Amino acid sequence: MKRFSFMLLFVTLFLLLPVSGQAMAAVKTSTILLDGQVIPMQQKDKVEIINGSVMVPLRIIAENLGMGVIWNQQSSTITIPKAFGSVELTIGQKTAMVDGASQKLTTAPLNRSGTTLVPLRFISEAMGVGVTWDNSSKVVGLTSSPLPQPSAGPGAIPSVTASPGPSATATPEGTATPAATPTPAAGTSTVNEISFSDNRLMIALEGNVQPLIHTVNEPPQIVVELPHTDFAAYFTQAMLWDNNTKSGELDITGYPNISKVYYEVSGIDASTVLVTIELTAGTNYTSNVEIDASSTLFVVDLNTSAPEPTTTPPVNPDNGKKTIVIDAGHGDHDPGGVGATMKLEKVFNLSLALKVEQLLLKEPAFNVVMTRRDDSYPSNSRRADIANELGADAFLSIHANIADGKPNVRGTETYYYRKDSKELADVMHKHLLGATEFKDRKVKNNNYLVLTRSTMPATLLEVGFLSNATEEAILFSDEFQNRVAAAIVAGIKEYFGVP
Repeated sequence: MKRFSFMLLFVTLFLLLPVSGQAMAAVKTSTILLDGQVIPMQQKDKVEIINGSVMVPLRIIAENLGMGVIWNQQSSTITIPKAFGSVELTIGQKTAMVDGASQKLTTAPLNRSGTTLVPLRFISEAMGVGVTWDNSSKVVGLTSSPLPQPSAGPGAIPSVTASPGPSATATPEGTATPAATPTPAAGTSTVNEISFSDNRLMIALEGNVQPLIHTVNEPPQIVVELPHTDFAAYFTQAMLWDNNTKSGELDITGYPNISKVYYEVSGIDASTVLVTIELTAGTNYTSNVEIDASSTLFVVDLNTSAPEPTTTPPVNPDNGKKTIVIDAGHGDHDPGGVGATMKLEKVFNLSLALKVEQLLLKEPAFNVVMTRRDDSYPSNSRRADIANELGADAFLSIHANIADGKPNVRGTETYYYRKDSKELADVMHKHLLGATEFKDRKVKNNNYLVLTRSTMPATLLEVGFLSNATEEAILFSDEFQNRVAAAIVAGIKEYFGVP
């Protein structure tokens, strides 16, 4: 993968986008307080929320702090001389010079009818003032006296709280007490920024984290899961954030396919960050990770359709053999379930499926076809179509189970849809249960797509529960998988009457 610096990629994604292509809302009735006193604002001076960042008018703040502002129209640059050093910004650029050192901005400065808007967080970092944002009353609070630095590290800044509240045009009612800033747990990765622009979700990360992504049908959602991750201290200061619910939401406008984008801390021990794109209808997407020496940018792009993996089934020879299609569930960007110790279902499914394939290849009565043999993702409809195009005699989909929030749930269960699949499911469940020795959760009927779309006897095997720590450990044992693979082959042989 070609590597780009974190900032170069962000500039590429954000730079010079049309206003309609940004997640933006004008806070028309807002107040800016400096040391408790209201700063007079002209009608054109507005606070805006863009890509989740609180953007404030630079000139009136700088001048009320006793700093001059120099505007160079030809180069679109702003210079603010300070007692020691200076601040230099360029419209549309997400890199500023502060006292001779390069500094990144969460959102590039904008020019609105002659008024320059900059991220509120930047005001704190560049001008050495304390800042707060009360979203419910639309009040920006500035404190000119130096504030003690938080213990979160050199990247932390004074408190900036932004909790989702009434609409962006709500009338100010006063400054609320800032909520406490959460401190990332030791040893976790951190989310530094979340933004949505040009029909792309971008998550800026720091630390060693493997983003997991899956889809939900009702309502249509794309969910990014970041295990062992928390929000950076300054994230909750610069983004819309409700400290009570540990969640927030981007202010998205101009995207008819997007209902909302929200983020939250999840998990029993609050160690997982979820970022959800809620859609008006299902859509294809691609995802990409760019990494440099210190940061990671995870991008979910809704502009391009994900290419369908090209799994070409072999011609079914008329040799009297039964053709069995083995499907390893999930794959690639879809991890399936995530286990008690963060093991991935897609890995288990493929490992067991390949063992079944190896055993079936030794059986002269069968042809075996795999829907995937690596970490790829054929869609569920494509998996069934492979079997249909072959005129397969049986379709078996291999999975492991998850019971969210219920770590004690355990056992083996088997699914079918059509009546002509019930016998296959019964036989496979008998052999599967004998091999796992897990609790019997019975044979059940369900309308999973791979079962409803396939035209031959089809069954879906839920071998055990990854969310149960005991079963998760057993599921990933080679000895266990070999035993289960042998049982699956024995079940297939019994169903077709092969000695």
